[in-house]
Amino acid sequence: MDLIKQILASFEGTLPNDSKTAAAIARGAAPEEISACATEEGLHALAGALFEACEEGGDQPDSPLENTVRVSSALTERLKAFRQDLPPTCETARLIDSGASLEDISEAAQKEGLTSLAAMLFEAEQEQDKPA
Repeated sequence: MDLIKQILASFEGTLPNDSKTAAAIARGAAPEEISACATEEGLHALAGALFEACEEGGDQPDSPLENTVRVSSALTERLKAFRQDLPPTCETARLIDSGASLEDISEAAQKEGLTSLAAMLFEAEQEQDKPA
């Protein structure tokens, strides 16, 4: 699965069905168009994640994504985007701020109902565990 599909999957279920972004995804629009819709609708975490993926070549089919530094960079940017939308008192935000492990952040996100974040982190953990 390429990075763009992973990003879209991680946001699945969090988008209103009647949004422009959801409509763009449903019709298979280009990542740039989806990102523009997301930005217009204030979905900055999604827009930022798509922008990063496009910048890193994740929009290319079967992009190898073997460079863990690039994947980590994209993940860091997505975590920052998610963090901006979290209240400072939530456990997930506290763990992100402290630089906790992906596993710990993922567990907290799952407990707090942040399923798209937990799914994204789960996918990142799987990518890290793949043999080089």
